[in-house]
Amino acid sequence: MMVSLLFFFSIFSFFDGIFFFFMVPFLFFFYFYSYGGTFDGVFYVDYFSFLLVFVSIWVFVYSYYSMNLNFVSMSILFVMLFFLLFSFLSFNYLIFYLSFEFVFLLMFFFLLGWGKTAERLQASFYMFFYTMFFSLPFLVMLIDFYFSVSSCFFSFNFFSYSEFFWFFFLLVFVVKLPLFGFHLWLPKAHVEAPVAGSMILAGVLLKLGGYGIFRFMSLSPFLSFSYSFIYSYLFYLSLVGGVLVCFLCFRQMDLKMMVAYSSVVHMSIMLLGFLSYSSWGTYGALLMMVAHGFVSPSMFFLLTYLYDLKHSRSFMLLGAMLLTCPVFCMLWFFSCSLNLGFPPFMSFFSEILIISSLGGFSLFDFVLLILFCFFTGIYCVYMYTSVSHGNSVFTFLGVLNFKFLFISFFHFFFIFSFPLIFFLIF
Repeated sequence: MMVSLLFFFSIFSFFDGIFFFFMVPFLFFFYFYSYGGTFDGVFYVDYFSFLLVFVSIWVFVYSYYSMNLNFVSMSILFVMLFFLLFSFLSFNYLIFYLSFEFVFLLMFFFLLGWGKTAERLQASFYMFFYTMFFSLPFLVMLIDFYFSVSSCFFSFNFFSYSEFFWFFFLLVFVVKLPLFGFHLWLPKAHVEAPVAGSMILAGVLLKLGGYGIFRFMSLSPFLSFSYSFIYSYLFYLSLVGGVLVCFLCFRQMDLKMMVAYSSVVHMSIMLLGFLSYSSWGTYGALLMMVAHGFVSPSMFFLLTYLYDLKHSRSFMLLGAMLLTCPVFCMLWFFSCSLNLGFPPFMSFFSEILIISSLGGFSLFDFVLLILFCFFTGIYCVYMYTSVSHGNSVFTFLGVLNFKFLFISFFHFFFIFSFPLIFFLIF
């Protein structure tokens, strides 16, 4: 009798969780899309912030089950989640900024305390000083405007400030994405971070930069030549830098480093959607952020199993997983396909929307964009074949435990069915 009750309770909890993670986001998204955002005096929620809140909760639950955490590390993760939600929902731009920076400070301590090797010290301070150097001028501007004018997002105006401070406004979010040239802290942080840190860093924290650009860029002026020059610089830095990062992916021998550089590639094309200044580009950038928030943590989660099995992330020692563990190869194939932008999933539609929003640009821009997509496909195929095929010095079979299989299949089932429900509703 007790076994039957436990069985029915587990089945009920499973379907209840499916209803929450599948239907609740669409109901709220339909409400926000139809009637706009809601504001209660403290928090402001619209479709953009709600979807990122949902991705944050999903990634934190996913990362919680990915490793055995003690009380201190679990407390840091939950405090980080609290300030993340506060960042996405806050209507006060100063509170948004303080929560935004405090999340990266918590990630600094998490990386410093639970990193893999002694190189975590260098990786932690890379992230800390990149953040501090580009954030202080912007903080001075926010505090001055807070006490002189207002504290709300929609009352913010950049006309009263020189281009010097406004340039740092862009850099503080560009570093968090990060774009090519400001990305040196990200591969180091990914390589040294534990699996939960890598999943949160790639799945959620990189989205803070895109969310900040979305909130502040619509409030900035576009009249003078200096502003248009800076936007053109960012556009070509995203486009050319994304192609260069694809070449950096080709020459990587560390698989985790390669996945980290692929995040730079996706954030580059996401910024192109914002810089198109069209509704299609904005929706495509949002969908790219959501898709990358689901796919990138799954790749780091699978990499953890691969590292535990072969005790290496080098392409020289990996390979032949199709013979030793075909179930893992199936999951790895799904991850690489989603990272590639394979139809009909979220990443594919996001790229279609972003490319369609760039219809008024020159032929040279489109050639670079085609090279961008082509080289992205090449390194994703290389990422899959180098792990699944070839020879390996390890000949023993890999066994996947039930917890690993359940978390992986539930995550991929959600990713595959999410776009289908989306199009059925809308």
